Amino acid sequence: MKSEYVFAGEVATIYGNFFYEPLTVTFSGGVEGTVLPAEDEDGTVIKVVVPDGAEKGPITVTTNFGSEESDFWFRDDRNIIISSDPFTGWWNASYVVVPDSVGIGDPPAINGNYIRITKVIGAWEWTEVAGGPSDAMGDISKNFPADAILNPENYNVKFEINTLKPYNNNIIRLNIGLQSETNDAYYWRPPYDSQGNWETVVIPLDEIFRAYEEVGITPTVNPNGYWTRLMIFDGNELDCDIAFDNFRVVPKILN
Repeated sequence: MKSEYVFAGEVATIYGNFFYEPLTVTFSGGVEGTVLPAEDEDGTVIKVVVPDGAEKGPITVTTNFGSEESDFWFRDDRNIIISSDPFTGWWNASYVVVPDSVGIGDPPAINGNYIRITKVIGAWEWTEVAGGPSDAMGDISKNFPADAILNPENYNVKFEINTLKPYNNNIIRLNIGLQSETNDAYYWRPPYDSQGNWETVVIPLDEIFRAYEEVGITPTVNPNGYWTRLMIFDGNELDCDIAFDNFRVVPKILN
């Protein structure tokens, strides 16, 4: 999906193949959405109005070819490792936006609180967005599945992002599943521009772990939790207005 978090009454975008009429999209909870007329003829995109009663979980697409259940979850809240519900960690509680404070022109709250950074980040200016060691993060630091540490090829890292100004400079650095900080390994590089809409980013976990291994670090299972850090740091200035939510580690295949 373009975004795995969409409100009832709004339009969700689903990508795939062989999406030819007649089409139905059934959400968890057993409710069908209203499928909008196709904007193309290649059968790779469905736009559907999310119905009242849609629940978190897989969706099912049905065509003349049969029915298929998605491997992803709609409104997926499994294994969240960075959240602000409530805020935990060492850095920047001031970046947390609560639903009651959302105003006109602000990103809507898609799953409770979210994180928003609105400032000019200078070259070589350390901007710790969220995170910390397991004892500062609390129980959320234990949400990283042990099986994901052992079999990263079977998992994705996902999060929702809303760029009110383009992410067109600097570097977003991600520390997850670690025993201590490793800031010079995995970089989620620009450009990215969601144009003021929430979108779901998908990163294969083994891609992140390969970056760790290139600097001599192999993640290991720790039932007491893991170090987590989201930061922005590089030698280029970024005029930043970016919101994040729901950092999670989820299976690639439905199970």
